[in-house]
Amino acid sequence: MKTIIFNPFERYTENKLLFFGVLFTLIGSYLGYVFEARFDGVLDLHFPGVPTHFKPVIDNLINIVSLFLVLFFLGKYINPKTRIIDILTSVLISRFPFYLLTFINYQNFSADLGERILASIDTKNLQNGVNIAPIDMVVMILIAGITMLFLVWFVILLFNGFKIATNSRGTKNNLLFAGAIILAEIISKIILTLIN
Repeated sequence: MKTIIFNPFERYTENKLLFFGVLFTLIGSYLGYVFEARFDGVLDLHFPGVPTHFKPVIDNLINIVSLFLVLFFLGKYINPKTRIIDILTSVLISRFPFYLLTFINYQNFSADLGERILASIDTKNLQNGVNIAPIDMVVMILIAGITMLFLVWFVILLFNGFKIATNSRGTKNNLLFAGAIILAEIISKIILTLIN
């Protein structure tokens, strides 16, 4: 079970991974629409209100392409035998945790919580402090914790897939991998900003 959750790349063929990766992307994009989510960056998920039908799909495509291109070129640098399908399946499968996170906005729960917290901050007079309800604070911390766990899960999946795809080893390659994720995040943000 641990292998399936954290490293399915060791267990399944690239064709199965590709099938499930595409399926997860389609279902995740639909969940993004249902739960009013935007995948507005490789490392981002927000609940800004009702998106149009295709916004979550476009978000996902931009994130997938940004991450794929950066990791593919890095993979070729590390190992010239790196295959397109192996990097693509790593990217597609690794985004699964983001799709599950959309459920935290069931019945607009997270968006409403954010609005309540923002409303409790007196921006005109910061000396009055913040008047957040204790239950809202607890829920906000819980959601932040869950989000961090799912973000770590995303990175573990992506790292394991990339490592197998490129036969990557060593601290230098790990640092390059981390830099590639940050670069992909910047690229996706720029593209999403330009088209919105």
